[in-house]
Amino acid sequence: MSGMLPDAIDTLDPREKELYIELLTVLANADGALVREEMAALEAFMGRALLRPEVREETRQKLRHPRDLDSLLELTNEKTLRVALRDSVLLAAADGEYHPEEILVLEKMAHHAGVDADVLDSLYDWVTEGWEWLAKGRSAIDVNIAGDELLNDG
Repeated sequence: MSGMLPDAIDTLDPREKELYIELLTVLANADGALVREEMAALEAFMGRALLRPEVREETRQKLRHPRDLDSLLELTNEKTLRVALRDSVLLAAADGEYHPEEILVLEKMAHHAGVDADVLDSLYDWVTEGWEWLAKGRSAIDVNIAGDELLNDG
């Protein structure tokens, strides 16, 4: 284990982790605009995956020209694809909204992973619950950020 809370990412081998991150880069580029929040989230995902520094640098370069989604889907096993799908839903929400192009990528990933619409909807709900959970923690210490008022009951 990596010293962090255990997660499914820990079960992936180094090559699977690289494919996982490549899938996230495709999602991050889906709407044609890589914003600060998405870049920060992608960096966090690379750190969580414990990617080697040279792989992180390669990934940053691939952000400019990500690999084709279809070719990545063919190379990626179902477990890796499911972990990437879960984290891609979270990444897509990083800028505060799901863009139509991101939704298309998520739906294609879900299809290839054998994940139905109900499970994909549960992942969207999971992200919302996570944002609410984080806002509740900030509220408890009275250190709120913009948008928290939309997530808390008051």
